[in-house]
Amino acid sequence: MLREAASADAEAIASIQRQSVEAMDSTMAAPATREEILEQLQAMGPREAWLVLEVCAANAEGGYQADSRVVGWGVVKKYSPRPGYDLCCETSIFLDRSLRGRGLGRPLQQALLDRAVSLGYHHVVAKIWADNAGSIRFHQRFGYEMVGVQREIGWVGGQWRDVAIMQRIFREKPGSGPARD
Repeated sequence: MLREAASADAEAIASIQRQSVEAMDSTMAAPATREEILEQLQAMGPREAWLVLEVCAANAEGGYQADSRVVGWGVVKKYSPRPGYDLCCETSIFLDRSLRGRGLGRPLQQALLDRAVSLGYHHVVAKIWADNAGSIRFHQRFGYEMVGVQREIGWVGGQWRDVAIMQRIFREKPGSGPARD
């Protein structure tokens, strides 16, 4: 199930983010605490969204338990506060690493793109480590195209990291203007 992130999700979001920080293969962020995630959730603007993906665990009888857990999250955030970028946003997606490769990211990514359209964005950017071929292929399946690589832009784990810049331009609403905050 996909839904808006809530304060109660902060620990799960932080835990999933920490997995990627520790793997040193997809983010240049520092590990976030529950409190830092809460601050980020509260700071979301009206044209931004933070979604979580929940799944129900199977029980011994082959059914599903009533409780569910957050296994992934994604954000749509403004690309820049500068007015000229009002129609551009950035997306990020994180999944529990033990569940990657099972198709769980697809509905989350589609929901982020749908939300970006509903928020009035024309252009979506994803920044991906250039050697993360799986993430690049994943984004290409959603219509993103590679537009460049920033060489040696990040220093993580004692190494320079290159970042691929991918974009998707929405053609669904030609001529529409920006939705202002």
